[in-house]
Amino acid sequence: MTSRHVTAVVLAAGAGTRFGGGKLLASLDGRPVLQHVLDRVADAGLGDVVVVLGDDASAIDQAIDWRSERRVRNPDPGRGLSSSVLIGIDALHEGVDAALIVLGDQPMLSVETMRALLEASRDSARSIVVPVYGGDGGRNPVLVAREAFGLVREVTGDRGLGPVIAAHPELVHEVPVAVPGNPDIDTREDLVALLEASWATRVRANAEQVDRFREVADGADFYAPVTGLFRADPTRTDEPALDALLALVRPGERWLDIGAGAGRYALPIARALASSGGEVIALDPSASMLDGLREIAAEHGIDNIRAVEARWPPVDAGPFAADVALIAHVGYDIEGIGPFLAAMESVAGRLCVAMLMERQPSSIADVCWPPVHGEPRVPLPALPEFLELLRARGRDPSTTMLERAPRRFESRDELEGFLRRQLWIEPGGAADRRFRTAMDDLVEQDPEGRVGLRDQRPLPIGMVTWAPGGMA
Repeated sequence: MTSRHVTAVVLAAGAGTRFGGGKLLASLDGRPVLQHVLDRVADAGLGDVVVVLGDDASAIDQAIDWRSERRVRNPDPGRGLSSSVLIGIDALHEGVDAALIVLGDQPMLSVETMRALLEASRDSARSIVVPVYGGDGGRNPVLVAREAFGLVREVTGDRGLGPVIAAHPELVHEVPVAVPGNPDIDTREDLVALLEASWATRVRANAEQVDRFREVADGADFYAPVTGLFRADPTRTDEPALDALLALVRPGERWLDIGAGAGRYALPIARALASSGGEVIALDPSASMLDGLREIAAEHGIDNIRAVEARWPPVDAGPFAADVALIAHVGYDIEGIGPFLAAMESVAGRLCVAMLMERQPSSIADVCWPPVHGEPRVPLPALPEFLELLRARGRDPSTTMLERAPRRFESRDELEGFLRRQLWIEPGGAADRRFRTAMDDLVEQDPEGRVGLRDQRPLPIGMVTWAPGGMA
């Protein structure tokens, strides 16, 4: 079939009523849902594309990065999906041999599936080609040969080609594909599920990359060897991010700091609450981090903070009820981000707060991965993906953008020790020799004698706040 002239017909005229409107422009991994579909159609090698638009045509026109797609308008999309199918077929050029009917709300449509349909052996007696997925009974996209265009005239209502396929099984060529399924987005819950799955996929890919190169085990407490790097003076006044957090504090409140570490933010917040009878619950899975927190608290006479060694989410979140729930540089590597956020919101009475970078904090070591391991680092989800997920969940987050100066170290040895942990390499090995060679070109020293990596710019940080129950 690849020698024939095949045009893709992308159906993008639906109102998305169950979604609440605008679903084709909803953001998924930083791009509109429809953009994903069009990009995948292009990747499958289909250069002739007709897109059927509806009442959202103007907004879609402005939001999509168009190639050479031809856009046609369905004047009455309320007649159902079938009306868009007919308009798309009518828009085909005379020389078109077949049409690949694609739904505009299926952003995970695989290039492999489309290619399998296009390359399926042609059977003149079976003019409709559909995929058979391993995970569900979906039949999209559908490849319709010209000799079956007449059958398309039979479609009515909002079921598309489904009734035609069911009524004429003798005309259908089924092509098994090694893809679990092709989910569409009908509701916001569908979008949330895709975003959470995308987040989890990136977290797993990041971890799997580590496992391929790992020379050093993490140990029972990953942060034990470097706890000192996370200690901070709770009385400091030179950190804009801390100032922004303290501006949120109200007298007498209880704050829950999830992933509090050595108390970088939990301790200053506790100081700010002390005179009004407020308190902070500092939760972290690292015993060494919490030991550091307790030591600093004792040094500064901070006694309205309760350290709890535990992972989030707990089996029972009830004991952690607070006015404000905070995560600061936590969540990047959480595979189950949905349950994590749900538990966080369940304990917050007034406000949820997240302090996140545009790239995860360990990205400082990304520049070392190509020379040491021979490939770029797989990035974790961070601030942009977090905001996208919140909005899909129906939240209305407010974001204050801040900056943090690049991290500096007291010596090259200290810097190298930190980076080795982010590269999972053993001192003295072949990977370490590549690392030390690369460091000769990467290290710089500032006027105060502190050491860091060259060309490091201030790190953008977003302080995100939102009402836990929904719209702020």
